[in-house]
Amino acid sequence: MIGRRKKDGLACNNKFEQDNPLIGKKVVFIEDENSAKNADGVRGHLEIIGESVYNPSFYDRYVKRGLDILLSSMGLIILSPVYFGIALAIKIEDPGPVLFTQKRIGQNKRYFQLHKFRSMKTSTPQDVPTHMLEEPEQYITKVGKFLRDHSLDELPQIWDIFVGNMSVIGPRPSLWNQDVLIAERDKYNVNNIKPGLTGWAQVNGRDELTIPLKAKLDGEYVRKIGLRMDIKCFIKSISVFIHDNSIVEGNTSASKGICRHYDDGKKTEELIGRIGFSSPVIVDTTILKKVLITGAGSYIGKSFCVYAEKYYKNNFKIDVIDTLNPKWKDTDFSQYDVVYHVAGIAHADVGYVNDIKKEKYYAVNTDLAIEVCKIAKKAGVKEFVFMSSSIIYGEASRYGKEKLITKDTVPLPANFYGDSKLQADVAVRELADESFKVIVLRPPMIYGKGSKGNYPILAELARKLPVIPDISNHRSMLFVDNLCEFLCQILLVEIPDQAVVLIPQNGEWIKTVDMMKEIRKIAGKKVNKLRILNPFVLVGSKIPGKIGKIINKAFGNMVYDQKISRYEGINYQNIGLKESIERTEGGCIN
Repeated sequence: MIGRRKKDGLACNNKFEQDNPLIGKKVVFIEDENSAKNADGVRGHLEIIGESVYNPSFYDRYVKRGLDILLSSMGLIILSPVYFGIALAIKIEDPGPVLFTQKRIGQNKRYFQLHKFRSMKTSTPQDVPTHMLEEPEQYITKVGKFLRDHSLDELPQIWDIFVGNMSVIGPRPSLWNQDVLIAERDKYNVNNIKPGLTGWAQVNGRDELTIPLKAKLDGEYVRKIGLRMDIKCFIKSISVFIHDNSIVEGNTSASKGICRHYDDGKKTEELIGRIGFSSPVIVDTTILKKVLITGAGSYIGKSFCVYAEKYYKNNFKIDVIDTLNPKWKDTDFSQYDVVYHVAGIAHADVGYVNDIKKEKYYAVNTDLAIEVCKIAKKAGVKEFVFMSSSIIYGEASRYGKEKLITKDTVPLPANFYGDSKLQADVAVRELADESFKVIVLRPPMIYGKGSKGNYPILAELARKLPVIPDISNHRSMLFVDNLCEFLCQILLVEIPDQAVVLIPQNGEWIKTVDMMKEIRKIAGKKVNKLRILNPFVLVGSKIPGKIGKIINKAFGNMVYDQKISRYEGINYQNIGLKESIERTEGGCIN
């Protein structure tokens, strides 16, 4: 009863000047350079396009609210000593209010006052996201840093849950002036439900996520809303509570400073690209092409040079330049028929990367690729080949879940690393024309002798583990010799399209266990597969944090439809799993 009386006072609706004219309306964001920057760092405004329609389920309307009341009342009582301790620490370090309030967007876009423990100095500007502050560290107190790292600053929102402005599980409430986020969420009916203390986007990347991905993940929660989904979010939140490395105190991917926006406003078909050739192609082994590889030291670049020299010696003259050396721009690109761009940063541990490192990913994976492409086009080069990645489609699915990528699957990166590759993927294809053909490759995990990344880790585990679980998962992978054969052939065909996306992979999907089995055989070790270990793998995959990530990376599922990897006139899937492991582990690359 007290909570009900308090709710109206906290909702801002009793103040006419603070009423939101967008309540119950569906909106879109319109960029406008004449408008002031909003809290997402973009100039523009929201426009109403209709009424917002949402029919809550019985669970959403009654069961969820009952659980909110039960859990929040218990939380307020049990955590009262913690509240006292935190309040005392805040007062001792920086005298002033213990609580910090902010106007946020609630259910159906109603304003409400959100409560937090104050983690910043009293002089900090309000209604400005931390990532948009200049040198935000100067505002954060020592106590506040600890509270933020462990999400303890959010605890007063248990009161907001109790009074009915929030829910335990739901999309994190946006600031009233985060127009881009509000508009993106409207695409998935996210603004129609109560915001939460923690949510699906919150536990799947938090500040690492781009705004469109945050909105899509919250939309996934809305579609699957129910007791099972809420329990899943709650369990994953435990890991965030212990330590969340995805919190960013400076600029995030939501701001113009770090993210790139070549995909903004693109239609679905533009993001996907043309998968495969529009007509059959013929490999002409009578011609000679001069190829420039940009990216000295690249494993793929080196492998291609060795392979082409052995099997296609009369067809290619290959030079390599180091793009880390500023003098690479002095290279005369006009003497080459093809530029093959392989320079890039990969294998990101996205949970432990600061803003400086993120900017470097975009500078190398996006900006450098586009710059090389423009220089090649201006110099009259006929073809540009860009090494993209399957990472643009997001991470592999968790253990026990399927993930199939088809010709209609829209790229949706899960983090800044994948986004940096997608931005270049989109941008270089836009530079194509009749006299400048662009080929984008989106291969799955590449392995072979001397390869980096996940394969060496898997091989080491296979050799050391006395027994392995009998897991039946599927992964698309690409042996490096199959890739090199593919490259040699596509460089010797007349490309019928201005820009094309090609997705090479091995001729069969690979089970992690089968790969580990072949590795153990080469090492002369007995293969012991035990199905009894499978339940332990299942339990381990559910554990929040590093353990769960490792297990899901090893035994998760992510495959390309084989149809999108076969092209009439190209024959490259020549080496199967067994032979590829023999070549990789046995020391023979060819």
